[in-house]
Amino acid sequence: MAAHWYVAYVRSRSEKKVAERLEKNGITSYLPLIKSVRQWSDRKKIVSIPMFSGYIFVHCLEEQLTNVRMVSGVANFIYREGKPARMPESDISTIKSLLNAEFHTEVHPDSFAIGTQVKINFGPMAGTIGELVAIENEKLFLLRIDVIQQALLIKVPAAYLEKI
Repeated sequence: MAAHWYVAYVRSRSEKKVAERLEKNGITSYLPLIKSVRQWSDRKKIVSIPMFSGYIFVHCLEEQLTNVRMVSGVANFIYREGKPARMPESDISTIKSLLNAEFHTEVHPDSFAIGTQVKINFGPMAGTIGELVAIENEKLFLLRIDVIQQALLIKVPAAYLEKI
């Protein structure tokens, strides 16, 4: 039997601790982190925060889900049709690629419109399909991750995109 990716809800602001506890219990997890500048009264600091607040991705066999639930900080799993929802491996790969990629916005004349379905043809995110969104004259790529009902807004050069 093969292991699958599942999405676990975790207690607020405990994502990193839960990831550590899962690792100590021999359970593979993935917590995508992004850099964010935080302002205090006397200084600014760059900190790593979860990309998806309140969620952690767990790679395990279905029989191990009870063990995951027993880890302090794990609240439950996302369910679909009465069963823990499986997250496609392709979505995990896309998130990892996004975090490893550095996209910059370029302005190109094109005929893309808000809501156009597009595919990225170049770079580490090649093959990813999503929706194009125009914000303040910049072209941005919107990737929806249905399992956790989240959307990622990614700056991708317009030359990398193709209408589908």
